[in-house]
Amino acid sequence: MSNRFIKQLKAELPFWVERGWVSPGGDRAIMEHLAGQEREEGFLIHALAILGVLLLGSGVITFFAANWSEMAKLSKLAVLLGGLWLAYGTAGLLLTRGEHPRTGQALLLLGVILFGANVMLIAQIYHIEAHYPNGVLLWAVGALLTAFLLPSQPAMAAAIALLCLWTGMESLDFDRVHLVFLPLWAICLPRIHSQNWRFAFHLALIALLLWSLFTFFSLKAPSGLYLAESYALAYLALFLGGMLMETHGPLAPFAPIVKRYAIFAVLAGFYILTFPQIQSWDRGQGYRAMASGGWVLAFFALLGLVALLSLWHRQRTLAGQRPSHLIWGQLLIATGVVFLAANLFIGGHWGGLVALGFNLLYFSGLVWLIVAGRETNDEFLINIAFFFFTLALVSRYFDTFWSLMDRSFFFMGGGMLLLAGGFLLERQRRRLTRGVRGKREGAQS
Repeated sequence: MSNRFIKQLKAELPFWVERGWVSPGGDRAIMEHLAGQEREEGFLIHALAILGVLLLGSGVITFFAANWSEMAKLSKLAVLLGGLWLAYGTAGLLLTRGEHPRTGQALLLLGVILFGANVMLIAQIYHIEAHYPNGVLLWAVGALLTAFLLPSQPAMAAAIALLCLWTGMESLDFDRVHLVFLPLWAICLPRIHSQNWRFAFHLALIALLLWSLFTFFSLKAPSGLYLAESYALAYLALFLGGMLMETHGPLAPFAPIVKRYAIFAVLAGFYILTFPQIQSWDRGQGYRAMASGGWVLAFFALLGLVALLSLWHRQRTLAGQRPSHLIWGQLLIATGVVFLAANLFIGGHWGGLVALGFNLLYFSGLVWLIVAGRETNDEFLINIAFFFFTLALVSRYFDTFWSLMDRSFFFMGGGMLLLAGGFLLERQRRRLTRGVRGKREGAQS
C-alpha cells in the first residue's frame, strides 16, 4: 500500500463524509486501520530487507578486502560492475512489476552501497589521485540520481548521509566554510516533498544542523561569535518559514518538522550568546574576519529576511484572528533582531552587560515558547523550552557562582538547587503537557 494512495484517500474522505457515503467518525477509523495495517505488515519486512542489504554490502566489502591482492585487474572490474548492475537490475525489475516493492527498495540501497565501493576500488586499481572528499561527493551524487530516477527513500537517506559526510570532511579537515553543500542539499527537498518522505526530511534537517556545526568549529573564536549570531538569525528565518508553511496547504504536513528543528537551532545559537566569556572576545579581529569573508553582508541580508518573513506571516494572519502570543512573539523577534544588529559593534568591556541582555532575551523566548506550546497544543515546544531552561540554569550556576563560593559549599548548594529545581521544573512540565494532551484529545472527540 503506497503513501500516494493513503494521501489521496485522506484527501477524499471528507468529501465522502459530506455526501453520506461514509458515516461521521468512520473516516478516522479507516485511516487508523490503514495506518495500523501498514505498521504491522510493512515495517518488519522493510526493516529486515534493509538489515539484510547492509549485511550483504558489508560482506561484499569484506570479501574484496580479503581477496583483493590475489585477483586480476579484469576480474576485479567484472565483479565490481557485475555486482552493481545485478543489484540495480533486480531492483528495477521488482519495482517495475510491482512485486515485492520493499525488497526492491532494499536492493536499490545495495546498489548505492556497491556504487560507492566501485568508486573507491576503481580509483585504487588505476591509482587515481584526487582531492579525497570528491570520492564521497561522487558517491552521494550516484545515490541522489538513484533517488530521483527510481523513487527511493532509502537511496535519498543514503545521499543525505553521504553529503553530510562530504561536507564534514571539507569543513573539518580543510578548515573551510563549505557553502557548496547548501545547493546540493536543497536539490533533495523537492523530491522529498513530492514523495512525502518524512524520514528523509528529518535526515535532511539533521544534515543542515550538522553542516552548521561543522562550519562553526572550522572557524576561529572571534568569527565564531558572529557566526553564532548569523545562525540564530538564519534558523529564526527557517522557523518563520515553517509558520508560513502552516498557512499553505501542500506544505503544511512538513511545517511542524521544520519548526521543531529550527527552534532547536535558534535556542542553541542564543544559548551560546548568553556566556559572558564569549561576549568579551576581541570584536576588532572578529569583525575584520567577518568583513573579509562577506559575513557582514550575509548577516544584514538575514536581518532583512527575518523582517520580511515576519511581515509576510503577519499579513497571512488576519488581525481579528491573530492570537495574542503571535503578537508578543513578533515583538520579541523585533527586539532580538535589533539586539543582534547592535552586538556587531559593541562588546569588549561591555561584554558582561551584553551577555545579561542576551540572557534576558533568551529566557523571555523560553517563556514565549511555553505559552505558544500551550496555545497551539504542541508538547514539543513546551518540552524543548524546559530543556533549554534547565541547561541555562545549570550553566549560569557554574560560570557565575564557581568563583564566588568555597568549593564544598558550591557543590552542596548546587546539589540541593538541582534536586529542588529539577523536581519543580519536571512537575510543571508534566502539568503543562497533560493539559495540552487533554485539550488535543478533547478536540479530536
